[in-house]
Order: sequence, then structure tokens, then C-alpha cells
Amino acid sequence: MKVEQPFQSPLPTNFVPQSESSEGGLDLGQLVASLRRKALIILGVAAAVTAAAGVKAFTDTPTYQGEFEVLVQPMSAETAIISSVPGTLTNEEKSSSNANASRVVVDTDLIKILISSRVLLPVVEQIQKQYPDMTYDLLVHDLVVAPLAKGSNIVQTTYNSPDPQKVQVVLDDISKAYLSYSLQSRQADIRRGLKFVEDKLPDLQQRVTLLQERLQELRQRNDLIDPESRGAQLSSQVNTFTQQQLDAQIQLEQSRKQYAALRSQLGQRPNESAASAALSQNPRYQSLLKQLSDIDSQIAQASTLYLETSPDLKLLREQRQNVLSLLGREGQQTQREVIDQMRSIEVRNQALERTIGNLNSGVNQLSGVSRDYANIQRELQITTENLNQFLSKREALQIDVAQREVPWELLTPPTQPIPTATSLTNNLILGAILGLLLGTGVSLLIDKATDVIYSPEELKRIIKLPILGTIPASDELDHLIPQVSPTAELQEASVGGSASRQPSEEPNKNGKSRPYRAIPLFEAFRSLYANVRLLSLDTPIRTLVISSVSSGEGKSTVAAFLAQAAAALGQRVLLVDADLRQPRLHEYLNLENTRGLTDIVSGSASLSEVVQRSPLEPNLFILTAGAIPPDPTRSLSSRKMKQLMEQVQDNYDLIIYDMPPLLEFADVYLIADQTNGIILVTELGKLRRSLVEQAFEQLKVANTSVLGVVLQKVMT
Repeated sequence: MKVEQPFQSPLPTNFVPQSESSEGGLDLGQLVASLRRKALIILGVAAAVTAAAGVKAFTDTPTYQGEFEVLVQPMSAETAIISSVPGTLTNEEKSSSNANASRVVVDTDLIKILISSRVLLPVVEQIQKQYPDMTYDLLVHDLVVAPLAKGSNIVQTTYNSPDPQKVQVVLDDISKAYLSYSLQSRQADIRRGLKFVEDKLPDLQQRVTLLQERLQELRQRNDLIDPESRGAQLSSQVNTFTQQQLDAQIQLEQSRKQYAALRSQLGQRPNESAASAALSQNPRYQSLLKQLSDIDSQIAQASTLYLETSPDLKLLREQRQNVLSLLGREGQQTQREVIDQMRSIEVRNQALERTIGNLNSGVNQLSGVSRDYANIQRELQITTENLNQFLSKREALQIDVAQREVPWELLTPPTQPIPTATSLTNNLILGAILGLLLGTGVSLLIDKATDVIYSPEELKRIIKLPILGTIPASDELDHLIPQVSPTAELQEASVGGSASRQPSEEPNKNGKSRPYRAIPLFEAFRSLYANVRLLSLDTPIRTLVISSVSSGEGKSTVAAFLAQAAAALGQRVLLVDADLRQPRLHEYLNLENTRGLTDIVSGSASLSEVVQRSPLEPNLFILTAGAIPPDPTRSLSSRKMKQLMEQVQDNYDLIIYDMPPLLEFADVYLIADQTNGIILVTELGKLRRSLVEQAFEQLKVANTSVLGVVLQKVMT
């Protein structure tokens, strides 16, 4: 049956060993460690490059360098014309454009033009008169044209050559060529500007004529000279007639009131009707009223003197009646006059209203005409100004065409060529810097190509498992069999307490004494065993496999020392050499291997017959491999082997199986499944990353428990 496994840490099903790419590359600590490991390579490459730089400084022929500087002002005439024409730019845009034009930055396009064949081929032809081997490619190769500084409008031109006279000749010719190019470029700009002006003038002239015709047609159609004066005149007339209409309306209202009062008063007694304003202003009516009043007075006097039938009284009454008749006719006449006056005022008011309406229509019509007139007038003014500007520019450009003033300025004439050969010191410094950089790159490439793991941190980052122990490098590991047991070392170390740390003397098998110097090594294995026990506090780990990724990493050494450390701490330990391919434990422990594990599996011997007790540790028992079988895999997978593994569980506290490497044979997977897990032993500086990834991929497929890793021969 399968042994109980109290603690296992099987790899997860999605476990993938971490590579540098998944971690974002090397960290700073890993980089520094890599450089330390390859320090000799870095120093060697740096020394070689520095030496080469020194040799080059001695052997190089000196070169001479000269230079000149040119101030460029490449604002084109066409641009200046366009920016100065009214209506084409706002004032702010014009000032910004002029500011930019006065501060022109040398760009890559200008540099390309200055080193182009168009500019330099005439220079090459001129130089070939003295130096026939000169070509355009040779000239450009040694020529450097660049702005003096970022954002500068000064071009600096430098030329290098072993011949100082040639440097002087080349720079003189190039400086003349650049100034000539600037003049030609300016002349070309002026001609383009002149052509631009001449192309625009006919359109502007035609536009001015068209606008003038539209303005004349507008005046003739509306019979006006100036819409503004005509509008002021109409507004004044409207105001005058409006005031007259208001006066007429007031008079009409007064007449209506007068007529109403007259009608009501005419029905009253004559004496009372005289109070009417219309009647009071009528002299005839007033005269008749006076006569009526006199007759009434006479009748009143006669009534006191005569009887009613008296002829005199009758005559007076007849006279009175006649006067009343005349008063009635005169009142009717006055009423007719008031009516006529009202009608006259109404007719006048209607005429004024029609006149005002006509004037308002004219004002409304004139507003649209004024708007059209103002638009045409404004457009005509702008177009006329543009036309005048273009005419002025044409005259100015015609004058500029005849001028030969060079627009660019030679700030610094070609300097006297000076030698530019780098000094020996500078060459050595540059060589050392370049060598260090090159050596660093080479060392990193070599370190990357070797694919070797050098640090515990790198290993943990890849496998994601705990490091159970770190075994320091020691002479004891070179010849595995210890000269004294860990128990004896512990007893020796405890004598005298912790106050004394002087090396003690322990007799060996030859009767000689040796210094106490194995404690650090045994302490590392005791710490390893303690960490293994701490992996499972509830149920102790009783069976484990010691293996490695590849051979030569010291797995048997770790198995032997771990077994001795556990035995020294009171555990009953069985160390089984299950490496049936290349068994080594009996050699390391100086034991016989005539009979062993293979004899038990084959049934020719029992456990008690072949197991051996360690002469140094009474609690340590060793089961050697025995004779190498023809098929180790079959032996390890046999029923006898499983029965043996179950049997030893009852007799020992800890069973350690020393197994072959993971990548070389499948033996580990046959045994590990019956144990609490595997402890992998590796030696930094030998383990390859690709092998680790391959091994853990196999462990993932087999779903095998891995307890942790032990690092061998770690330098302290």
C-alpha cells in the first residue's frame, strides 16, 4: 500500500517556471552580480580597446579643420508682399509673421539644400582645378553643415582634411557659393514675388472697375448721390409732417367739441345760446341778439302801458319774431361753417397721413439701399487699397530686381585650419570608456548565452519553491566521509560551554588529534533538517527523496550529511542508496557494497542482513545499492520494493532515498510517489535555466511533490 504522506507541496497544474521575460528582464542586483562574475572579461575587453585607442592615437595622421559662420535671412519677397497687403492678415497675424521672419530658425530642409549637389557641384568644379581627385561625395563626406545652436539662424560649416591648404581652399569656395546661393535665391524670390504681383493686378483692377459700376448703377436706380444725406432729408420731412399731423388732429378734436357744443346750444333760448364760442365770435349774431334784447325791453315797457291787443304791442311782438327768425338762420349758418371747417381739417389730416406713409416707405427702402451702398463702398475701398499696395510693391520689386545686395551675412570668415588630431590622453579615456561599455555588453551576452543560474534569488524567482538549506563550500564536502561524527562534534563543542571558541583536539582513527573545524558544515545540515521538520508540524516528514536536476551537483553528499545530522539529533535514520545506475554512497562512507538494495528486491537477502550501521553515528543505518541490476527501473517499480518501503516505515524515524538525477532517468518518479516528497540539490554556477524548466515541467506532468531546494557549495 502507499505510504502516508503527511505533507506534500505538489507543483500546481498551471505551474510555469518564470523566465526573465516574464519578470520584466534582469533587475539591478542580478545585473551587478553578472558584471562581478565577468569582471575579468570586462577588464580584458576594456584593456584591449584602450590599447587599440592608444595605438590609433600614435599612428593617425593629423587632420586639419577650418570653419566659417553665415547668418541666414530666408524671408521670401512673396511672403513679405502677401503679409503686407491689407485684408490678407490681421494686425496681430502681421506682427507675428514679421517677428517670425526676423527670427528664422535653420531647419533640416535648408541644411539639405546647402549640402545638395545643386549648391556644391559648382564648388567641386572650382576645387578640381587645384585638386583633380575631388568629387562631390568626398567633399560631402568631410563637410559638416549644422546650425550653430538649437533655434539659431546661424549656419556653421566645418571641413576636415589632412591638407590645411585644401581646407582653406574648400572653405573659401563654399562660403562664396553659399553667399551666391543666397543672392540667387533672393533674386528668384523677388522674381516670383513680381510675377505674383503682376498676376494679381489684372484681377484687382477688374474688381475695382466692377465695384465702381455697381455703385453707379445703384445711385442711378435709386436717384441718389449719397444715401446718408438722402436719409437725413427724409427723416427731417417725416418729423415735420408728423408734427403737422399732430396739430391737425388737435384742431379737429377742438372743432368736433365746438360743433357738439353749438348743436346743443342752438336748441336753447337765444339769450342762452349766445354763450357758445362759435356764436359769440359771430358779429351778426351778436347784433341780432342786441336787437332782440332791445325789443324785449320795449315790450316789457309797453306791457305796462298798453293792453295786449294794443297795436303798438303787436308791432313789437312782430319785430321780435322777425329777429328770432334771423337769429335761427344765423345760427344755422354758423353751424354749417363749423362743419366745413371740420371737413377741411379731416382732409388735411388724411393728406398728411398719406404723405408720412410715403416718406416712411422711402426711409425703409433707403435702409436696404444704404446697406448695399456701404458694402459696395467698403469693398471698393479695400480693393482699391490692395490695388495701390500691389502697384507700389511692383515698383519696389522692379527696383529690387536690379539690385545685387547679398541677403546673407558672413559672420565669421573661413578660419585658419588647425590640427584636430585627438590627444593621447583623450584617446585613452575614450577607449577605456568604450572598452568598458563593450566589455559590459560582451559579458552580459556571454552570461545570457550560458543560461546558468548564479544566485538564490534568481533560482527562487524561477521555481517558486522554498530554499530549505544553504550548504557552504567546505573541504569536508570534497572527501565526503567525515573524520568525526556530528554527535562527537556537538559533545566536543559543549565541553567548556560557550565561553571558549578555541579549536579543540579530537583523536582520529590514527590516534592523532585534529582541530575542531567541522561545526559550520554540520550546523548547515542541522539547519537543513530543522527546516525540513518545520515543513509539517502536525505530522512529521518521515520519507523523502534526495535528487538533483542533473548529475554532479552533490546530491549524495547532501543525503549523507543530512542523514548524519538527523541521526545526531536523536532520530533513527535509514539512508538508502537507490541510485542503481551509479551508486556512490558506499564509496563516500567507506562501506562494503557486496550486498544491498538489489538483493532485497530480488529476494536473495533480507533487510536485517544487508543494512549497515554507521561507525560514527549509532542512530544512522545505511542500505547500500548492492550489485547493479540489468534493469534498475524494473527493480525500483517492483512489488518487493514497495513492500520494503512500507517495512522500513515501522523501524525508522526518517528514511532518505538517494536517487538518480531527474532529467537522466525516470527512477525518481517511481519512488517519490511513495514518499513525502523530493528535495532537489543544486549547485549555483552549474545549473542551467533550461534544465530547471525542463525538470519542473516533468514534475508538473507527474504531479510529484517537491519539498524544496538545497543549495550546494555556496561561497560565503
